[in-house]
Amino acid sequence: MSKETIGPKIKAFRKGRGITQAELAKSLGYSHKSVITHIEKGESEMSYEKMLLLLRLYGADANELFDVQHIDKLLKEHYKSKKEEVRKNAWMKDILFDVDGVLFSYRVGGVLIRDNKILLTKGGDDYSLPGGHSQIGETSQETIIREFKEETGLDVEPLNVISTYENFWKWGDKNCHQLCIYYRLKMINENQELIPNPDTNDTKFIWLELEELKNISLYPIGISVQILNNITDATHFIYKE
Repeated sequence: MSKETIGPKIKAFRKGRGITQAELAKSLGYSHKSVITHIEKGESEMSYEKMLLLLRLYGADANELFDVQHIDKLLKEHYKSKKEEVRKNAWMKDILFDVDGVLFSYRVGGVLIRDNKILLTKGGDDYSLPGGHSQIGETSQETIIREFKEETGLDVEPLNVISTYENFWKWGDKNCHQLCIYYRLKMINENQELIPNPDTNDTKFIWLELEELKNISLYPIGISVQILNNITDATHFIYKE
């Protein structure tokens, strides 16, 4: 639908609802009613963002104003704006919540190897792969990129999924049901230095010789064997404590 054909439909819609050009311009965020005049005459275009706003504010029927091609684009713009809204507001919170006294956790971790050394986190006598909880509206790849940047200062690229885990264990005094995805990673800049986030004081990041994996207890259980044997095909584990 061209701007020449959409203009008259908007004019007919406006008049049918008893809305003045000034009122419509103000509600859509235009600075002057003359913008509506130009749109209705087919001299200017209305953006998809404004079209969506028009539909939402006045409860208009998209089929009344736009053809199929425009409706398709409007839907894409709608879901794009919804995704951005989710990412900015949304609820960008960790996927970690309590369901009737049982914790549910969704975590993403990464295997990063450089110079025959693997990057691990160490808390007390416990070793694990770096990573963290995914957030609402975030893909697993986005999670691992963000977590590595936030915790280590390193820029990484996810290559492929090497393991998925279903864990059932005690987290403090609560039972926990946890889903985990682990990616094989590579550094975008091999010369980049590890700069741990000062807010992660309880966790140390270390580069450990790969052969040393045989001598430590690495979480998640079973992944050391996969790493040492360079198994790249994705495996699935279920662990019940």
